[in-house]
Amino acid sequence: MKKKRVLFCINELSMNSVGISFLNLINRLDYTQYDVDLIFVNSQTQLINQIPRNVNIIFSPYDKTKINFINKIKFFHRYDLSVMYDIGDPSLCEIVKMSSKNNYVYLHKNYPGIYLVKERYNEFISSHKILDFKGYIFPNEAIMKKFISVHPDKEPNSVVLEYVIDDNHIKTMSKASVGVDKPDRCTLLTFVGSINDRAKNFTLMIKLMADIIKVNNKVRLWIIGDGPDLVNIRMMVTQNNLDEYVTLFGFKSNPYPYMALADYYLNTSDIFDASTSLIEARVLEKPIITTNVDVTDKNMHVVSSDPSLIAKEVNNLILSNTRYEGTNNFWQENQTILRKFDQLIK
Repeated sequence: MKKKRVLFCINELSMNSVGISFLNLINRLDYTQYDVDLIFVNSQTQLINQIPRNVNIIFSPYDKTKINFINKIKFFHRYDLSVMYDIGDPSLCEIVKMSSKNNYVYLHKNYPGIYLVKERYNEFISSHKILDFKGYIFPNEAIMKKFISVHPDKEPNSVVLEYVIDDNHIKTMSKASVGVDKPDRCTLLTFVGSINDRAKNFTLMIKLMADIIKVNNKVRLWIIGDGPDLVNIRMMVTQNNLDEYVTLFGFKSNPYPYMALADYYLNTSDIFDASTSLIEARVLEKPIITTNVDVTDKNMHVVSSDPSLIAKEVNNLILSNTRYEGTNNFWQENQTILRKFDQLIK
């Protein structure tokens, strides 16, 4: 049987939700069924070794001799499927579109929510010629609905392809020793991700902690991650006299032991985007407290983003001793995702 030819383009391969989800996907493809080519521009060095040997890397920043080759190669309709896995260099978007009639862009973020000013959103869409793609992939229903609300004509060509998750890896890594113990007789909340106040609303998270300890001083928050606002958030913690209650650990290559010690995973993002951390919390069977998300998952507890209400709602969840319910079958979920991926090839 003839193999299906697939091209992936990814602007940046790094230890974020996009990079992790991409590596999980390509490591689970059946290479007796697919021939896969990959173009990427930037990558964290340690991730190169996680790309399967079956994948043909036709350009990377570590192989400058192939730059001329990438300019000369005949991409026109060479593939059965081409996917722009993240949004970066507009020239990569053009390569994806010319490589296959069956070309898709993966929109991981709620871009209408990020670019609240209409002119800025239109500029982003126009500069990458997003509306010229044949199809659109989203990691969840919520992000797809936001996009379709702005571009209703794209609904027939839009599909949800959830993130593949390596649950066994997460469970194994979560057992590592990190030299820190859970605070004694306290309820522990954790957050893992980029320290970006605009996207994650740490202002609300710190306000939540400042208010909740007034009625329950047995609550603690661990924040794991790095980002442009790390210094500012540290200052905010100190200014609110929360150094005893909130700990910022910075970037950790293995955040899972910290998550494993927690009682709840906390997300206060104003803009609900795809996050592998939310899935990882499910793997570790942590109830999730979150704002701004439409969910049917019984282990996701949606609270108000109103600063005057959120502390009371979170404390009520804690006092009710809310725990994780049920079990997960990530092998089955991953198989469903892989079948949906195969259906992209028409």
